[in-house]
Amino acid sequence: MKKILVPVDFSATAENAADYATELALGIGARVELVNVFQMPEFSPAAASLVWPHEEYKLLEEDAKKALNKLVGKVEQKFKKAHHELDFKAEVFGRLLHGEIDQEVGKYFAECKMNLIVAGLNRADRLMKAFMGNITRKIIELKMPVLFIPSCCRFNTPKKIAFATDLTSSDISVLCTLAELAKPFNAEILIMHSDDANGPEISHQQIADFLQLVADKVNYRNIYLRQVKSEQVKDGLDWIVENGQIDILTMVHRKHGFLHHLLKGSYTVDMSDHIQLPLLVLPPAHCVPV
Repeated sequence: MKKILVPVDFSATAENAADYATELALGIGARVELVNVFQMPEFSPAAASLVWPHEEYKLLEEDAKKALNKLVGKVEQKFKKAHHELDFKAEVFGRLLHGEIDQEVGKYFAECKMNLIVAGLNRADRLMKAFMGNITRKIIELKMPVLFIPSCCRFNTPKKIAFATDLTSSDISVLCTLAELAKPFNAEILIMHSDDANGPEISHQQIADFLQLVADKVNYRNIYLRQVKSEQVKDGLDWIVENGQIDILTMVHRKHGFLHHLLKGSYTVDMSDHIQLPLLVLPPAHCVPV
């Protein structure tokens, strides 16, 4: 069975991501694991005289365990009410880990052979955006499939999934993975290529060659390509998000690629305001089903 990992901090945004993940799990036949990473409070060397009482630490840890169990119960109850007519028991589990969120999530994902991370994106104020952006970058840099859910998003059965690509042949394996996600919902996959006025022009032959690879290698026929003319790739993405009637936007995070440059700028920091639909980020040449 496929497994979805949801990092939670007991916020409304995390709970919404857990709800989304559970609904998605029903569609693709997966189990959901809610993970809270409990961090020991850190003090600077200048405050070395401050000692964190062991009893206080244990109390905080117990509170985290209780909150995690409560969230698991809430997700199960919501799922049960929403799907009472189905003979299906939601497989939802809770795990408490200790350490840094990106390290522990990455380690747990690999050791437990998870298929997908579903993480909430919060609408942060200006003071918090740098922090939220840093967490987002760290999770993306894990080079694992991550589906980010903005706090405004509720689960809708995916009907159209957009895949932003520069028509690199290695993206064919990513499309095969995406097809496995789309199949249970019979969703369309929109291959979206956006020109950059400052970059090399893509020829008709390059487009034809890529589409031929798709036809030969991807076992899914509900796929089509749309080319968007724009001054910058970012503008093309904005246009497809606003006008493409899509349910999920998919991008590949490759070194020196478009998403890499976005992460170095302010786009990801402002993502909670900018992206109002789920964003699926996949590592290059990803070929494991999500």
